[in-house]
Formats: sequence, structure tokens, C-alpha cells
Amino acid sequence: MNAPTGTRGQVIIVGAGIVGIGAAHALLDDGWQVTLLERHLPARGASYGNAGAFAVSDIIPLSSPGIIRQVPGWLLDPCGPLAVRWRHLPTLAPWLWRFVRAGHPARVRTLTRAMAALLGRVDADYAPLIAAAGLTPMWRRRGSLTLYPSLRARDADAVAWRSRRSFGIRCIEVADKELAQLEPGLSAPWHQAVRVPAWSYVDDPYRFATGLHAAALARGARSVQATVDRVDHEHGRVRGVVLDDGQRIAADAVVIAAGIDSDRFTRQLGLRVPLESERGYHVTLPQAGIELNHFLQPAGEGFVILPMGDGAIRLAGTVELASRDAPENWARARVLIDKARRILPPFSTADMSQWMGNRPSLPDTLPIISAAPGVDRLLFATGHGHLGLTLAATTGRLLADLLAGRDSGIDLAPYAATRF
Repeated sequence: MNAPTGTRGQVIIVGAGIVGIGAAHALLDDGWQVTLLERHLPARGASYGNAGAFAVSDIIPLSSPGIIRQVPGWLLDPCGPLAVRWRHLPTLAPWLWRFVRAGHPARVRTLTRAMAALLGRVDADYAPLIAAAGLTPMWRRRGSLTLYPSLRARDADAVAWRSRRSFGIRCIEVADKELAQLEPGLSAPWHQAVRVPAWSYVDDPYRFATGLHAAALARGARSVQATVDRVDHEHGRVRGVVLDDGQRIAADAVVIAAGIDSDRFTRQLGLRVPLESERGYHVTLPQAGIELNHFLQPAGEGFVILPMGDGAIRLAGTVELASRDAPENWARARVLIDKARRILPPFSTADMSQWMGNRPSLPDTLPIISAAPGVDRLLFATGHGHLGLTLAATTGRLLADLLAGRDSGIDLAPYAATRF
């Protein structure tokens, strides 16, 4: 991390999830005095239960032509990879329409380039931050395996793998004996795979996020549990924030990184941002009793397998579109265990835990990393979907560049809050 060059002033970051924490470090690097405001405990939202991946090969938007063809079948299965709570369909319909439009081939190419520009710098942005925070032992740079039940299934994804390779991502096809050497114990018929060596993960995402949070406090950041009601601005200049009890906190800059709650602040500015909850589930098995060498992604199953160390694993994923306040459907978590039993060696479910979180998702998959229109020094960082952990450090660097008026080296227009 860079040493501060001077005091730029006070910045408030609304939200102490992994994206807000990543922004805190980047702004501390730039000499800002940082205050994190979070209505819950730090990293207790979507940052708590994610799959822990630095998903550097996930450059293709979720709404690709191949995905669209699978959606009708998925929607008929209440425990499938994608589910919609039908009572919420009228509210979700505009988001779903934008999602379908984002899957047009020409649009997919544009969105893929924009995502590749972000993901191509993830390791470089994270490495100094992780080292300085003393978290390097948690960063497992072992690669990922995307598993297929047949050669035909792997070939069906050939276009996507060619696209990743065109952006310089190494994608290595492995099968049979070679796969068995890389990951012993996988069940038949999962004997075809593609390995991505650049993929990495942390073995406990919550401990990782709180470790970064503690490191930010050690550098001088403040963290306050409070609910922000609105941004205080006047004559096109941010003044700070107003809390729900009416207290005003002055600041020279404000960053909104409040995850699924960020749309409350975009609406206050009259911005139409289609932010919806892409609800994800996980099951953590602390006594699974199996050792894995890679982050595993069974193709077409809608979930991933995170090795957490000491024989523990986390089964995480699925997409459920519903109100952010809808009750949990724990059947979606339990079905992950049944899926995993078809892939992994026998494991124990003793002391298992379940979790559901609201991922802030935008229909084109790209996050918002953007200045607010008409209000100087008000920035938005939200809509990261599955990639909050992956993009936290990079988002922070880009926000620091925006506040400093520096050229970030990439075109930030695709991530604008006004693009909708």
C-alpha cells in the first residue's frame, strides 16, 4: 500500500461490507481521513457468507445467450440454479427484461470487455493490501476446476472458454487420470474439467473481511455503527450525511457502498438504478472431513465448493430472485448437500450451518463504480453481485482515482450510475 501524501479531507463511506472496506484502504492510501458508517456489524451482510473466490475468469455476464436458453427449465424447478418467487414477479419484471436484453450477443461482447478490464487487475490491486494486512496465509492461490460430467458437456462451453483465453486467461483442459491426480476422490462421472490457475480464494471470507477491517482501523480509519438516512448536499456539493436520528456528520466526500440498500440513496438523487436482490445461500460443513486442493465449480449445477481448511467445506451459490425481505427458503440450501454428494467423497454434515444473503445485483452484471451526477464528491460503489469480494480492492482504487481526478487507465463509462 502507498503512503499517504497529505490530508485530502474527511470521507464517509456508507457501508462496511467488503467493498466499503476495500474503498477505505484505497482512500487511506490517498491521504483521506476515513469514517465507515454501517447500520449492522462490519461485513455481516453479503460479505459474511460468500464463496470466498477471487473469480478473475468470470468476465462473461450472467445473461449470455446460452444461459437464457436454460432459464425456462430452471424456473420450473424451485430448487434449481435459478428461481423466481412468482409473487414478486411484477416487481422483478423490469429487471428481468433488462437481464434478457443484456444477453444479446453484441451486448455480451461489450459487457465482457468491460468486466475483463476490471478483473484483469484484481491480483495487482489486492496483493499489497493483503500483504500489509497480514492476511497472506489465508489467500489460497491454487486455481479452480470447473467440472463436467462428459466431454460433450465441456465442449458445449467451448465458446465461453475461447472468450476467456482471448483476454489472456489461462484455461487448461484436464481429464481422467490427470484430473484424478489434481483432485483425488471426485465421483464419476465428473472426470472432465477446465483448470484456471489464476483463480484464487480465501478459506474464510468473513475472517478475511474483518481482518481487512481491523487493518483499516489500525491505519486510522474510524468505524461507527449508525444508520444513514440521506446524503447531505447543497448547491451541487456534498456536505456529509444525515443519520436516522437527525444527526449531521460533515464530510468533504461521501462514498455509497451500502450493498443492496444503495438504491435508497440513488432514488434520493432521482437516479433509476435497477438494483435487485440476487439471493444466495450457503451451507458450511465444519466437520466435512475431506481435503480439497482446488476451488470447485460443477458446471450447470449453480453452486461452488470452497475448501475452508481443516477438512471444512462451504457449498455456496444458487440464484433466487425475490424481495430482499422475503423469508428464506432453506430447501435451496439443503439441496446443495445432495448435489455435493454426487461429486465429492463421503463427507459429514455434523454441526452444519445455513445462511442466506442479499447480493446487490444489476441486470448487466457490471457493478456501479461512479461519480453521482450533479453532486461533486459523491460516489457510488454497488451492484457487484457475485463479485463483491473479487472486486473490492479494485473498486477502492478506482474510487480513489475518481476523487483525485486521476486517469485510472481504463474507461469508467461502462460502470456509470447513469447508464440505465
